[in-house]
Amino acid sequence: MTSAAIPAGLPCRSERIAYRVIGGEALVMVVDRKELHRLNDVGSRVFELCDGQTSIDAIVDAIVREFVVDVPTARTDVENFITELAATGALSFKGAS
Repeated sequence: MTSAAIPAGLPCRSERIAYRVIGGEALVMVVDRKELHRLNDVGSRVFELCDGQTSIDAIVDAIVREFVVDVPTARTDVENFITELAATGALSFKGAS
């Protein structure tokens, strides 16, 4: 079950951002807000998977497979991170009503 703070739909990168991955870390510029966010390797992977086609459950599964983390911790961290990115305008939700 996902957090109540997360809208329905599939997370996807906003059209209002510019980003580049350098050395495994993503730099995300939210153009409207003139904010720059530096993501670590796990955050960069989550951000990469926010493609409008991958569900939060699938993102959690990928993080568990690729990093040393248990499912409950991964779920909490992914949901919190996606919520934070959405609040900055870096993510939106495809198919959300």
